[in-house]
Amino acid sequence: MIVDIDLDKCTSCGLCDPICPADVIHMEQNGDKEFPVIQYPEHCVTCFNCEIFCPEQCIDVHPIVRRRPLPW
Repeated sequence: MIVDIDLDKCTSCGLCDPICPADVIHMEQNGDKEFPVIQYPEHCVTCFNCEIFCPEQCIDVHPIVRRRPLPW
């Protein structure tokens, strides 16, 4: 699941928006620049495209780990 976008490192290149197959990230106007916003985090399929293609490495994706309960 997508966790964080470091807006201090982001250059507003916009690569993360079209590369996301689930439309999780959208660019929104903030003053004179556009910044990526995690609009639908629940739709994230953990494909890591946004993290891999971000030239500034400002997107952090963590897979959801489902632990099996112990039988005791």
